[in-house]
Amino acid sequence: MDETRVSVEAILAGASRTTERVAIGRVWLDDNRRNDPRVAGELIATLLLETRATGDASGAAWLQFSQGWLALDADDYEQGMTILESARSTFEDLGDRGGMSRCLNALGVASFSLGIYDLALDYYRESASEAEKSGRRDLAGAASGNMAECLYELEEPEEALLALEHCRAEYTIASHNITTDHNQAGLIYRSLGRLEEAELELLEAIATTGGALHDSLETRQILAEVYIDSGRLEEADTLITTGLKDCSQAGERMIGTRFRLTRARLFTAKNCTLEAIADIEAAVIAAREIGARKIEADAEKALYLAWQTRGESQKALVAFVCHSKLKDAMKSEQTSRRILGLHDERARREARQFETLYKQISAISEIGQRITANLDLDLTLETLFDAINELMDAPTLMIALVDEENACLDYRLVIVRGKRQPPFSYPLSHETFGCWCVNHHSDILISDLELEYRRYVKAYDELLFDGTTERSLVFVPLLVGDKVTGVLSVQSHLADAYDKRQVETIRAIGAYIAIAIENAKLYSQIQRLAAIDSLTGLLNRRRLTEAIDETYLKTKRYDRVAGIIMIDVDHFKKVNDTYGHDIGDKVLRSIAKVFTEKLRDCDVIGRFGGEEFVILLPETSLEGTGILAERLREAIEALEIRIPEGGCFGVTASFGVAVIRADDPSHETVLKRADKALYQAKQSGRNRVAMEAHE
Repeated sequence: MDETRVSVEAILAGASRTTERVAIGRVWLDDNRRNDPRVAGELIATLLLETRATGDASGAAWLQFSQGWLALDADDYEQGMTILESARSTFEDLGDRGGMSRCLNALGVASFSLGIYDLALDYYRESASEAEKSGRRDLAGAASGNMAECLYELEEPEEALLALEHCRAEYTIASHNITTDHNQAGLIYRSLGRLEEAELELLEAIATTGGALHDSLETRQILAEVYIDSGRLEEADTLITTGLKDCSQAGERMIGTRFRLTRARLFTAKNCTLEAIADIEAAVIAAREIGARKIEADAEKALYLAWQTRGESQKALVAFVCHSKLKDAMKSEQTSRRILGLHDERARREARQFETLYKQISAISEIGQRITANLDLDLTLETLFDAINELMDAPTLMIALVDEENACLDYRLVIVRGKRQPPFSYPLSHETFGCWCVNHHSDILISDLELEYRRYVKAYDELLFDGTTERSLVFVPLLVGDKVTGVLSVQSHLADAYDKRQVETIRAIGAYIAIAIENAKLYSQIQRLAAIDSLTGLLNRRRLTEAIDETYLKTKRYDRVAGIIMIDVDHFKKVNDTYGHDIGDKVLRSIAKVFTEKLRDCDVIGRFGGEEFVILLPETSLEGTGILAERLREAIEALEIRIPEGGCFGVTASFGVAVIRADDPSHETVLKRADKALYQAKQSGRNRVAMEAHE
């Protein structure tokens, strides 16, 4: 034990920080775990204590990954799979797709070793998918190569070859997997009867073993079988003789037993049946001793055929019965393991799904509270980027609102790969993903933009920023009832970044955003109603007074002037008494319309009370204010107010003009001067403009 501790410290010598020690340990474990499992176990135990003490979740997960492999290497599959599942769950929480891929591949190897090939295939496929998303083509290659081996064992050599060819064409084969790759190809080609190609692959496998005797012996045994299939018996004999000798010296009993069966085939090909039977019987005994039931079953089948060739029907029957019992027992055991494995995997997956679902619900609820708690829509949208990225990888986020009045889609929040971009808009009739989403009331899920965009649009200019675009994207409509109020889009530079489950999550967040949009609109309407006169649509007295006071303070601070016009409708009581209050209201609305049409956007117009109005003109002199007042008087005088009974009548108004000056003590002082000028206009015969007196 002391020696082990010294070895561990020697491995980590010179490293003091936990992250550095874990990095060194990971490299050593990848290279030496199988060569020295005792030191590997001690190293993992030492570093796990350190990572848990420092809260290094990523480091602990990688150590658990190696610990799980140690258990698999020791044939403790149940323990190994439990550890690997724990590591996989941590990697998933951390968003480490590379770690997830390696755990899934290891779980596939465990299932393969247990003979649960369909479950192993599921793990390998998921591993390759996660590896592709993380850009780890070497990991995708390892998983894809394992798929080929799995399909071969399922006696689907054509599918196995397709998987292998895809692996070679699309992925990177890690250096330590090259020999295995050629070996698997040799097996597959042989099962398809393509013996020349099988030989080439197996010779390449031998050339790349790098002195690894175990790998070399496995390949030489398969190559000997290929030579026998090809009728090259002498070459097969040479390989078998040297192979048996090397197996004996290296203590490789399992491969040695396979070589015995291969030599039995050779003897049969040479019509030396008794010698073949001797080798087969020796192989049966050896396979039984080492627990290699598949080899034992193959040997019993070979023995049955050999005795049948000799005409020994009774002995052949005994061998056939033994072979059948072994096959049935193996099938029964594999079925039990498969059911147990599927049950355990289902339980693990359900647990992961519930855990993931709980996290999603909690995160979505938090996002919802954050959104609905704020009535300022722009501030609400600002908070969403980080919140959504806590749930999924969304480096690009866009939120657009429907502008019904102008029939366009306004992109209010545009964050591309973490950087805020200027807002923009498109007419709803334009052919874009966002407009398609609004017009069809439907989601868009694209896994690879270049391959799929034509289903929705002819081009994707809306997604181009600095000449680049994302590969995966989701658009969901923001719905309030059946009404689309906007669009939410998340995007990633990775292919296959999103699935239907994540679309549901985005849709749930979108529902909160849609509520927030409606809340913000309602709040804006309430604010507007609180400031607007319901009859004329102009500012009410309270908001008008606030605006005048704000302008007064600016005028005082910056030594500027601003014009004030106070207006009173002449003989308005007579209009009400003669035509009724409905016509009186019509007069006020008509005059309000004159004001809104004749004044600038920066001017402020309000109903001061009854038939009185006040106009505020920023940066306008007394002379300029008087000129504008005269134009407004003429426009009102030109109005024709129609009545339901037929005919029409005209109205006039009197105007009092003043200006806000920097030396005014308050805005009330200015209003009093304007009111005094208005009184003068009325006393002078009405329908005229009176200016404040110069003091």
